[in-house]
Amino acid sequence: MANDEEFQQRLLEAFQIEAQEHLQMLSAGLLELESSPAEERRHEIVETIFREAHSLKGAARSVNRTDIESLCQAMESVFSKWKTNGVTATAETFDRLSDAVDFLQRLLGATPPDAREVAAMTKEIRALETMVEPLPESMTEPVDPGFSAHPVAHVTEDTIRIATAKMDALLLQAEEMIAVKNTATQRASELHEVAAMMETWRKEWAKMNAEMQRVRAPAQNSSAPTERVFDFLEWNQSYLRSLENRLLTLRKSAEEDQRRLGGMVDDLLDEAKRLVMLPFATLLDIFPKPVRDLARDQEKQVELILRGRRIEIDKRILEQMKDPLMHLVRNAIDHGIEKPEMRMAQRKPERGMITMAVAQIDASKVEIVIGDDGAGIDVAEVKAAAVKSGAISTEEAAQRSDREALALIFQSGVSTSKMVTELSGRGLGMAIVREKVEKLGGHIEIETERGRGTAFRIVLPVTLSTFKGLLVRAGGQPFVLPIANVDRVLRIARDEIKTVENKETISWDGRVLSLTRLNVVLGLPRREKSEDSKFVQMVVLNAGETRIAFVVDEVLNEQEVLVKPLQKPLVHVRNVAAATVLGSGQVVLILNVPELIESATTGTANAVSAIVAEPVESKTKSLLVVDDSVTSRMLLKNILETAGYDVKTAIDGVDAMTHLRTQHFDLIVSDVQMPRMDGFDLTAKIRTDKRLGDLPVVLVTALESREHRERGIDVGANAYIVKSSFDQSNLLEVVEHLI
Repeated sequence: MANDEEFQQRLLEAFQIEAQEHLQMLSAGLLELESSPAEERRHEIVETIFREAHSLKGAARSVNRTDIESLCQAMESVFSKWKTNGVTATAETFDRLSDAVDFLQRLLGATPPDAREVAAMTKEIRALETMVEPLPESMTEPVDPGFSAHPVAHVTEDTIRIATAKMDALLLQAEEMIAVKNTATQRASELHEVAAMMETWRKEWAKMNAEMQRVRAPAQNSSAPTERVFDFLEWNQSYLRSLENRLLTLRKSAEEDQRRLGGMVDDLLDEAKRLVMLPFATLLDIFPKPVRDLARDQEKQVELILRGRRIEIDKRILEQMKDPLMHLVRNAIDHGIEKPEMRMAQRKPERGMITMAVAQIDASKVEIVIGDDGAGIDVAEVKAAAVKSGAISTEEAAQRSDREALALIFQSGVSTSKMVTELSGRGLGMAIVREKVEKLGGHIEIETERGRGTAFRIVLPVTLSTFKGLLVRAGGQPFVLPIANVDRVLRIARDEIKTVENKETISWDGRVLSLTRLNVVLGLPRREKSEDSKFVQMVVLNAGETRIAFVVDEVLNEQEVLVKPLQKPLVHVRNVAAATVLGSGQVVLILNVPELIESATTGTANAVSAIVAEPVESKTKSLLVVDDSVTSRMLLKNILETAGYDVKTAIDGVDAMTHLRTQHFDLIVSDVQMPRMDGFDLTAKIRTDKRLGDLPVVLVTALESREHRERGIDVGANAYIVKSSFDQSNLLEVVEHLI
């Protein structure tokens, strides 16, 4: 009993943290929506708050917080109406919804409102629904038809209690060592190149020495200066031979250091990762109670089988996967498992079976299978639902294969449910599932058979921080592709590329694959090697069941990649997932393969070219980037350098003034909030200096209030770019305009 109470307490604590995040997103979305943004942005906001209310409702149900669940259900219905009919809310409507968010915050407090207040608030929100029927009230609880689960006995290990913050800090420090390992590898590679150069010199010198010996033979009685020249050349030969030996020794030492350091870093990182690894039991143990309750509500009998509870995975992935897995289990009960009388008529056991099985694929990946022995998915119904929602046309539905049609259930708004209930019918959950899985670097597949059941297979990385990446070059720029999304690297003759219905294709592994160019999808110039014109280098990428071949300039190598999340203003760049730092110190973008494939399929190029743009005409212009964040400095420096500018960096205003006194710059790009001297003071100081008075200054900052903008104008800034609304092409356009 004590263990159950302790677990329930941990579950409630986790819910409190998750609920706060959902409420923050709801509040921010309503505030932005009330400010009447552009129509396209309104659709995005409504979709976001719709999902947040939906997720909070499900989380509340998991911990039996029916008060929060019912209020979220009412809010979700309002947002559903907005999705269908557009936002026509009055100021009073926004006031009521804002009050509801505040009320939810109170419900999470130590002394929540009583049941009468909850009922009154829920009724008030439901009154906002003018075009949507209220959801049916819960039916009287039926007699328990039976439920069983088969969890393995709890894992017991010797443990110590460590603060999460300390574990996260240790992991981050260990992850940073990857850069050191990559640098050591880079140095070893450079020494290999030097040794190769020395070998070339040695061969050429041998030829020259033989020639000098022939010249020296008839000159035995020549003057002393000639002898001294030959003596020097002999000394030079001996000296260079000694230098060659030293380089050889240094190369061997560097290689040994690289191997030893690489092993140390790998061991340290593996041990540090174990600190934040949790067994799947911490997630799977949540499911028996909600499955029991849902089965009773649906008058169904369900047996839940849990497997793989001891397998460990990054706790951050576990936290992100709770909602998607809960939705799949609810779908299995609501859509899959039949009622007992129907199962008996089909000669099935009365009790349906749902299996949640976790398996280790290899050291870097795990597979989660959520399967049921229910009715299976009716592909014809999926196609009809997709047509009804507007996701595809009737003609497109007829042309889609069964496997292609199944993928439509991941489209927002597509649902085969006959009516909207608290569990399903809104066509939202499966879109969230795929989105979450792909954001974690995984993929999801469906297998179904009518009358036999359905299985969802999810493959996930074991950790979020590092992964194996393939380094390629496209449009003259390096990019990283996750190895998990790379099926094959190919080099084929150009005459093997065929055109089918005005689209380039190749034949591979018995399949016909669409072919596109990575630089085109990313909006970059084409730079294929002229000396390799007879052949084309490409990579076959996958996202679920979809595979497309992408032509690249060249494939460089495979290496372990440390993920660096993008910071403002580069947070939301289509086709880009994150960034990493190579051993050479160069910042390289990690591409989002599912988005790449979607962009290639829809034929839309993207503004990644704004980040890795073609050099502008003024290649010799010199810029100074001033920012106290090392990541921001590196990213801005990379953006501007790839655009053709000579870029130097400074860590704050004081450091910038030191650079300005000794070097010439054509423009300054500066952050505002910095230690010692901020961007405002730096700009003011530049304007009072006779020598620097006309120097253009661009302030790039998160400070977006009117007062801060006005202060930027007052001190003499030429441009003030707010990070939160920053478009990737803005910076280059502003810089080009000012210089």
